[in-house]
Amino acid sequence: MVLVVFILCASALFVYAVSENVFIRNYSSEMRNIFMDSPMGKGFGYGMGRMSIGRGSTEFYVKIDETVVQNPSELVSVPDVEGYVRTRIEGSSYLLYGFWNGTEKVVLGARMDDLDFFLESLATTLLLSLLVGVALSVVGGFFLGDRVSRPIKDTSRLLKEITMDDLSRRVETEPKTSELAELKESLNKALDRIEDGYSRQEQFSSDIAHEIRSPLTAILGFSRLIKRWGSSDPEVVKEAADSISDTADKMMTITESLLFLSQPSIELNTTTFNIRELVDELVGSINSAESNDFRIDVADTDISSDRVLLKIVLKVLVENALKFGKGGPIEIVWSNGVLSVRDYGKGIEKDEIDKIFDRFYRSDSSRGGQGHGLGLSIASKICKVLGLSIGADNCTNGGSVFKVGGLR
Repeated sequence: MVLVVFILCASALFVYAVSENVFIRNYSSEMRNIFMDSPMGKGFGYGMGRMSIGRGSTEFYVKIDETVVQNPSELVSVPDVEGYVRTRIEGSSYLLYGFWNGTEKVVLGARMDDLDFFLESLATTLLLSLLVGVALSVVGGFFLGDRVSRPIKDTSRLLKEITMDDLSRRVETEPKTSELAELKESLNKALDRIEDGYSRQEQFSSDIAHEIRSPLTAILGFSRLIKRWGSSDPEVVKEAADSISDTADKMMTITESLLFLSQPSIELNTTTFNIRELVDELVGSINSAESNDFRIDVADTDISSDRVLLKIVLKVLVENALKFGKGGPIEIVWSNGVLSVRDYGKGIEKDEIDKIFDRFYRSDSSRGGQGHGLGLSIASKICKVLGLSIGADNCTNGGSVFKVGGLR
């Protein structure tokens, strides 16, 4: 609104200045034309009788060189000017115009009562227009500001009312506030993501609590078993100690996975290595009772990446294939910079394909097997750090395939 008022004031001053300049310039040109059309302007003598030069009943002040030829108002002190000048002489407004007529310097002058009247009327008109414009701007700005700020205030009030106990509320979008519709839609999408993330985090916390509670219960049970029977039966002690060790290893795996996911950054150690040797090394280290049938189609190719981190990614994908492959073969294929790991299980639910890599997502199908649902999140994070792509899809003849792309 301040900008509008400033523009109106500047426009009024501009119109006033231009109007005054145009009027003075045109009047000066008219005075010169009248003088040049007179005998005096054509070079005839002006000493023989009185020759009135003027416009209608208004006689001009005429001075040629140092001689005042015509002075109807009997002005005493008239400045010598070049070009047109508006000035005040003896309390009255005059327009003086000086120019050269051949070798003679001519100064013409005329009272500007009509110009003063015109400019006063123009100033009054512009002032009234300015006041009306400012008033309309204030009123329009008030209504426009209220129209724009009302949905923003409603949105702000709604955001203050949203709590973690109720994330389902959304901002209503109305056609009459189309200029804010995109903002509201973006805000609602952000609220959808927050609600979805919070729900996943709640489910994730519940799953982790369950995963930790089970091994802790086992450790506590075996510890009591050792206390009760350890002194008399060494076999019981050994069996209980082995179970405690295995359970502690699982808990350590969960803890390390959580710590890895919580790292803000991962330091890279890029080297050049053979991808086939990495795959053979990983497959050779896996001991699975479910399946040892690996079909490997990976060429002896050198690539540049972080060997340790890439091995973690490949291990996650292979273990995932073993877990859901139902004892079928596991295929590891290398083609044009893409490393694929395929199983022949039941595949992935369509509505879960876009979610399985989310940090706090755990599909219903994963709860039936062993594990803690963090592996694919870790693989996804590592791929982002390495600048690689990772994705999953179902195969037409059964099973699912995970692909890591961008390896060179």
